Amino acid sequence: MNAPTPQASPGPLDRLDRLERYLQDDPQNLVLLADAFETALRAGAIDRAEFHLRHGQALKQDADTWAWREAHWLLAQHRFADARAVLARLRDAGPQALPLQASVAHDLAYVDLREGRHAEGAEALRPWLDRPDLAGAPRAAIQALWLRLMHRAGHLDEALQWARPRIEQGALAPEALGVASLMALDDEDAVASHQWAEAALRQQGVCPEALVARASTALAQRDVRTARELLGHALARHPGDGRTLSALGFCELLERRWDAARHAFERALAAIPEHVGTWHGLGWTALSAGDVAGARRAFEEALARDRNFAESHGALAVVQALAGETDAARTSIERALRLDPKSLAPRYAQAVIDGEARDLPALRRLARRTLANRPAPLGGSMVELLGLVDDDGPAA
Repeated sequence: MNAPTPQASPGPLDRLDRLERYLQDDPQNLVLLADAFETALRAGAIDRAEFHLRHGQALKQDADTWAWREAHWLLAQHRFADARAVLARLRDAGPQALPLQASVAHDLAYVDLREGRHAEGAEALRPWLDRPDLAGAPRAAIQALWLRLMHRAGHLDEALQWARPRIEQGALAPEALGVASLMALDDEDAVASHQWAEAALRQQGVCPEALVARASTALAQRDVRTARELLGHALARHPGDGRTLSALGFCELLERRWDAARHAFERALAAIPEHVGTWHGLGWTALSAGDVAGARRAFEEALARDRNFAESHGALAVVQALAGETDAARTSIERALRLDPKSLAPRYAQAVIDGEARDLPALRRLARRTLANRPAPLGGSMVELLGLVDDDGPAA
């Protein structure tokens, strides 16, 4: 006897069709109207969502909640200024029930996130962070959004100082824990990043930051297969996310697929042009492919965004040394070593100047010898992580 073929779960449009049939018999049912509106919005059926929105508003009941839904309808169309106006009117109209007040505050901060007003959004959301009378979904959403805003604003230390005790107490929501895992990665705490990402994915499964953080720690262990699988889940939900595309670029770089890596890094930088690590990925990809001029452009872009990062000065020194610009390379080497005496890129540049590595193949061989036994944050070889391994196999 053959097993029955499993039936696919009904999609949001099927559910919407069913709800609209119910509404034909009960057109003033506010619960059905709200469900139909939310289902239409999830399905991307903007016109049908508007029909139910206007119907709900015309009934003149629960006006504040329907105004809030109008803001969501506007957000779904990326009409951020219009959504902000609706939310601001709602915020200023007078006291509402606490969950609605919290949701309005969250949504205004979300508009700040989308408009690049990261510090302003974080500050506006701060009073809602630790309110003892706020729990459940609103509190979880506020935690995650505040951490995202603080991350984008560059306030890693303060945000992680807030998050760590709450993680220890089990008081951070899974999505917020996932955001914290990527922040820990950027703060060079790979162990915490790995642990937090694993915990967030066990609890929620699809937090984009947790997927990227866990993929990045997989790369540090040279587990490209796991990294690609995790990044695939992230890209399925957010195809244009810059951090996800950047991590994908490092997958390609690790496997020495230069064209694919360059494409991924360029797509990532269209979304996150301020991310120095992605400029480095593009620069090392270009250098590995023999494009010294392209590498120079990428490392100069990285320096323009953060002149206090030693590896940027060191990487530029490598390019300058390969181009025969000895005096400029020495200046970049000195700057890099002043910022970080343990920085490796300036040592490669010095080797080029000293004649130990006169071209890219020789530089790769030097990198292989220098780094073969240097551990990556979670195991493996930094040479392999950076894509500097020769094609003739591992060092003898």
